[in-house]
Amino acid sequence: ASLWRFLCFATLLHLHQCDKAGNECNGRGRKIDNGVCLCERGFYGSTCSKLLENWKTMHKFEHNFYEHDSFKSRYILASYYLRSCQHIVEVGGYRTPITGFLKSTHQSVVVIDPYVVPFMNDTLNGAPCSVRHLPMLFNEYKLSGNEDCFVFMGLDYYDDGNEPMCETLRHTLKQFDLLVLDYAAKYPTGAACFRALELPASFDLVTSLHLDLAHNQWGDLRGSWQPTGLTDRLLYVLKNRNRTNPASLSAP
Repeated sequence: ASLWRFLCFATLLHLHQCDKAGNECNGRGRKIDNGVCLCERGFYGSTCSKLLENWKTMHKFEHNFYEHDSFKSRYILASYYLRSCQHIVEVGGYRTPITGFLKSTHQSVVVIDPYVVPFMNDTLNGAPCSVRHLPMLFNEYKLSGNEDCFVFMGLDYYDDGNEPMCETLRHTLKQFDLLVLDYAAKYPTGAACFRALELPASFDLVTSLHLDLAHNQWGDLRGSWQPTGLTDRLLYVLKNRNRTNPASLSAP
């Protein structure tokens, strides 16, 4: 009888925990590492409470040109400078997360963007690696403290919820060894964000690149914004003079 009561109790406890976990992700995702919700496709947010379709409506059109090879070339450049990083965090991966461009081995890669396709895997490039693509805003994600490299391709003064973010981001970036940042040179909010980060106070410049992507055939962009004003790109790689591990910039 006591064994039966124990088994019943264990079953009820398991069901309660499953129900609690489901409620915490609003039944639209599942809990993974450290209680983070991995949302089902079509939902985003720390508890999967937000409908992606509403986010699309707010932004009116898609940004299909970011999937063009010329825009993807920025990620190829970024991956070179990330080759020795162990724990990478990317904000703004959209439809071309940095994971697909990395060729080296890493311990973890986390991509944070409402639009990213939810994904998790425990290997990358044939080696153990925690890969997580999380549909949420950066301010909803809690860093572990192990991250050494930060990527933001498409730096903007406002996040995808149209909330100012760069002042907060300025304090967060100080914990990283290496930054890879890209923004549209002629787009005022990107430049304003870069200035607000006040990076020269803590970081040394490794590389700066000016890319002109204007003269490309974009194909069918029906239902999408045009790349007008976004084809003139600045890409910066910076190392933290107080924290940088020399290995983060070593040869592959």
